[in-house]
Amino acid sequence: MSEINKETLINDLVNNKVYIWTTRSKYFPKITDSFLMWRLNNQIVIDPSKIVDSLISAKKKIEEIKKEKKAILVIWDKEIFRDEIEEVCNKTELLFLNNKIPSWIFTNFDTFKKRIYSMNKLIKFIKSSVFWKLTKKEQLMKKRELSKLETIYKWVNGLNKLPDLVVIVDAEYNLWTIYELEKVNIDYIAISNTNLSRWLKTDNLVVANTDSYESVTYLLNYLLK
Repeated sequence: MSEINKETLINDLVNNKVYIWTTRSKYFPKITDSFLMWRLNNQIVIDPSKIVDSLISAKKKIEEIKKEKKAILVIWDKEIFRDEIEEVCNKTELLFLNNKIPSWIFTNFDTFKKRIYSMNKLIKFIKSSVFWKLTKKEQLMKKRELSKLETIYKWVNGLNKLPDLVVIVDAEYNLWTIYELEKVNIDYIAISNTNLSRWLKTDNLVVANTDSYESVTYLLNYLLK
């Protein structure tokens, strides 16, 4: 990427609040010090040029996976910005989990697939003529059962094997996911605020603002499109 493009990207990061202002109580120096630009009173600013470098590296990794037509999964398990994450992932046609994510997905993937199979089976049943022969109470129970399954598995309907790359938004909130991915040797990109409490390889890490709507949507649009 040329220096001119880097300059433009840095301006975009600033305009979208991707550089981080956060209280020092949420700052772990040993983990994120290499991204630090300066401290001001109780505030911290991350160097936009460091964010640019990690973003470029992450985007390159995602583009290589896409080119090989391999599976990418996006994970965001917080209520805030849930709808926005859904919108970005749907536009980019990527699989994602963003609600009540089970903590055993990658280490017990067979069970995960069974849940998806149960959801799809129930969808077909509700569309069938047999469903309308049930009592209203039975129909309601089936619909409630489906609603619970769709809350979690609706957007991973096509995931029939372990993903080749996982993009995690807010690494500290999803540390359990990272532990699982490392255990089964799945590559990942972790977007993290300055509150990350464990060391991650720089190749896997993008330190950026995950508390701002503008920042999160910009990061995902840049990385995933």
